[in-house]
Amino acid sequence: MIRLFLLHQKYCNLKNIEMKIKKGDTVKILYGKDSGKTGPVVAVDLKNNMVVVSGVNVSKRHLKGDGRTRTSEILTIEKPMAVSKVILVCPLCGKTTRVGLKREDGKVTRICKKCGKEIADKKEEKVEVKKETEVKKTVKKTTKSKTNTK
Repeated sequence: MIRLFLLHQKYCNLKNIEMKIKKGDTVKILYGKDSGKTGPVVAVDLKNNMVVVSGVNVSKRHLKGDGRTRTSEILTIEKPMAVSKVILVCPLCGKTTRVGLKREDGKVTRICKKCGKEIADKKEEKVEVKKETEVKKTVKKTTKSKTNTK
């Protein structure tokens, strides 16, 4: 059994693995000392199936100062936790839900299992907003140049 797992891991392309929870999603913690808390996902580790959630699973690290350049300080570090301890909060209905995948025309979209609507990726929304602001800036520049020439 272990040998089959190692062979599968050797020939499996880790770059193509996708997780249903992505960076920027709001999630709720199911197990552990922080159970019940919600927060946005800061980072996703695909290889180890781990997620870093903002303000959750925080530990403190004490750093000593060397007396000359670096002062002593206490750092708060957000540690990664397993994806199995986390569940997605749907941005549309506000309920905790499992994520379904729907494939149409070669594209894969995430779907909320409770309300049945598509869950949009945060990255796509940000790109669209940037494009709109760039268009507005170019319109302003062209109108200023026309008023200066008259």
